[in-house]
Amino acid sequence: MFKRMYLLVTVSVLLAHAFGPHEALDCLGCHDPHYAKAKKLFKVKNNVYPNPRTGKPIDGVSALCLGCHNLEKFGGANVRPIFLHMTHPVNVKPNPNIAQVPRKLLRNGLLQCVSCHDPHPSNPNWKYLRVSTKGGSQVGKFCAVCHTAKADLKYYNIASKDQIKIFSSMNESAGAKEFTLNDPELTIENPTPDYIKPFGDYKNSLAPAYTYVPNQPWIYNPDPAKLPPELQRLIKDVVEKSPGKPK
Repeated sequence: MFKRMYLLVTVSVLLAHAFGPHEALDCLGCHDPHYAKAKKLFKVKNNVYPNPRTGKPIDGVSALCLGCHNLEKFGGANVRPIFLHMTHPVNVKPNPNIAQVPRKLLRNGLLQCVSCHDPHPSNPNWKYLRVSTKGGSQVGKFCAVCHTAKADLKYYNIASKDQIKIFSSMNESAGAKEFTLNDPELTIENPTPDYIKPFGDYKNSLAPAYTYVPNQPWIYNPDPAKLPPELQRLIKDVVEKSPGKPK
């Protein structure tokens, strides 16, 4: 009886801290520390699905999100597909007459998926939203960050949107927590160093790359033709200067 109660309590505690499906993926579910296929060391990307606004393939950080969250035939990995023709605009410059998006929530001046979501497992909020909505029961408080004129702030006992707390895990110095919009420590972007280049065009996969070694030998022996041009030139230069090179 005691063991059964202990098990129930343990499961309850685990469920209480299981904030979302990204928990089970762990870091290697989205990132590949050695053979990334996109910026931010991402192991997925989507260069197929069109941006409804431009007709061109989606780009920027939202292309990383849609590398998972779209159908495989549309460049995704069949994980809870998001169709941009039916959802909130992303990869766009906000129209100030429609939304007053805080500058800190933009990426290169554009509204992206991560403007609204922090997808890291440290985010305790419903749907990984940047604002706590008490399990989705107060979504209006989240929307009020950008659509303040349309929201009823008094209903949430908020004087202004500057009081709304924004979650971010991107500032390691401050730690993963909530920030006010005017907090200098609030950041949602840390640029990837320019020297890190994406590797190849391969089918998206959420599993750790190393589980696929027998089927994808390129993981340890990359196809030279698909290496970043800078690395190709470096390898060629080393080979040319090698003392053991045949005369």
